Amino acid sequence: MKIGLAIYNFDPKKGGAERYTFDLARRLAGKGHEVCVFCARGVKTSGVTLIPLSPNSYPRWRRNLSFALTHRQALHRVRPDVMLGYGNILDLDVYQSHGGVQSVWMEREIASCDKGAERNLKAFLLRHSFNQAIQRWIESYSLTKDRFTRIVAISDMVREHMSAYYGIEMNAFDIVYNGVDTERFRPAAERPKGPTAVLFCAGNFRLKGLSPLLKAMGQVVRQGKDVRLIIMGRGKKDRYKSAIDEAGISGRVTFTGEQSAPEEIYRQAHLLAHPTYYDACSLTTMEGMASGLPVITTRWNGASAFVSPDEGYVIDEPGNIGALGDAISALTDPGRQEAMGRKARKKMESFTMERNADEMEAVLVKAFEEKKRKR
Repeated sequence: MKIGLAIYNFDPKKGGAERYTFDLARRLAGKGHEVCVFCARGVKTSGVTLIPLSPNSYPRWRRNLSFALTHRQALHRVRPDVMLGYGNILDLDVYQSHGGVQSVWMEREIASCDKGAERNLKAFLLRHSFNQAIQRWIESYSLTKDRFTRIVAISDMVREHMSAYYGIEMNAFDIVYNGVDTERFRPAAERPKGPTAVLFCAGNFRLKGLSPLLKAMGQVVRQGKDVRLIIMGRGKKDRYKSAIDEAGISGRVTFTGEQSAPEEIYRQAHLLAHPTYYDACSLTTMEGMASGLPVITTRWNGASAFVSPDEGYVIDEPGNIGALGDAISALTDPGRQEAMGRKARKKMESFTMERNADEMEAVLVKAFEEKKRKR
């Protein structure tokens, strides 16, 4: 089968969606399929043919729109049997959303800002953004015009949001959760000693809930618990200095920045806190569980479906500081850490990258067979 994938940067170092696409393409090629990747920039890899596109690069809205249009032109020339898109192209057979519904993400992005001037400004900028309007139009084009054959939701939460927002029947969806590299992300040979180390990992510190986490950490310290916070990622740390001081935890916070071997940082922690305002299906959550860490997250994380009361805590909203603090406090108990972490690891052993590729292959084959029947 000739399979088409489309992504602006076909480069595993660029981000989560890029890393996922790179790995999926290689695995599908390894299964004997002819894989073509439509991209503006790409890293060559064995078994995968790159189809170079030349979209406009600036401004952002023009880049997004021209990528979709140049893909449409190239598609007539390449003609894959089945085309997989991520809400970034107009013509596809299988739609897989890695970011959820754009409008839902936007409202949660606004909610992550502090009340008052900051939130009002963010709301104005996003709701009047031409780039956001273009992205919403591209996302909705194939869905509202019924141009898709199958939709892949990467979590039950995403399926519910897409079904409700676009009025799509549930039977049009296949749920394929992300996979995690369980060999790379594995528990430490020996649990770290010392104070309870809470790990927070994100690129967008605000959206992933760092502000409420700092307040909750302050609450836990005032209860007399000995805790430390490790913050990993490329977010802007300077804006959180005053919040750290106000929480009374200035000597308990370490920023590591981005790490080329994040799995080593996971193994230095006792638990993962991911009080996100929105995540379609957080890979960070899955990596933490695979590393043998109990996790704390919110119902706005599609990966929260993995987290049973035996493996961590799911709170309703990031802003529920009391619930967040209580969960951290409960997980300062070494016995609870170990028991929950062991069960978390056991669950992730079933959610491998190989399983994800197998399930995606099955969806693509099903879409191809449905296309043939309609001809």
